[in-house]
Amino acid sequence: MILNCHDLSKSFDGKDILKGVSFHIEDNEKAAIVGINGAGKTTLLRMLIGELSPDTGSVTLSKGATFGYLAQNQNIDSAHSIYEELREMKRDVIDLESNIRAAEAQMDILRGEELDKLMERYAQMNHEYQLKNGYAWQSEITGVAKGLGFSEDEFDKRISTLSGGQKTRVALGKLLLQSPDLIILDEPTNHLDMNSIRWLEGYLMNYKGAVLIVSHDR
Repeated sequence: MILNCHDLSKSFDGKDILKGVSFHIEDNEKAAIVGINGAGKTTLLRMLIGELSPDTGSVTLSKGATFGYLAQNQNIDSAHSIYEELREMKRDVIDLESNIRAAEAQMDILRGEELDKLMERYAQMNHEYQLKNGYAWQSEITGVAKGLGFSEDEFDKRISTLSGGQKTRVALGKLLLQSPDLIILDEPTNHLDMNSIRWLEGYLMNYKGAVLIVSHDR
């Protein structure tokens, strides 16, 4: 179990928005909360991520688990291009790759015990790189960007020049590339066309972690 919610309640100005809400999400489970606008779905999500405190009840995330949250209008601002902003989500892999190349350059210089230590570290870095699917980081970024409706001609567009809907799509792309243990999405299809919605459905169905989606559309 990655997420457990027990007896959550929330009211505003004396009006009950949520009362006695209990459910749990298993590892790798794909689940949805479906309801009409104004039913309290976003309020529930805000309590799940700790942005809003429940009046009663508790929310427990599995120890060590990570989550990512996409709000309905995730307005990001950056001087980066679309591709640069998405690439930052793979910064650890990119830095690791640079360290591997630097180690390879040192192998021609070092000798003896220093070389042995470097070779051991080199093997560890390569193993970590493979575990993080490092050889595919560029194609992964391109695949996500295209899947969310950006053409390669748009990759160099500055975030600051994008519309609100385009910025939300970039934020969704960043979240998918972040690969948390639990993805929480609030109305993720609002700014997507049908092709992008179909792509996102397939991506999430095959996602290795858990997914919780809020929608008004069953």
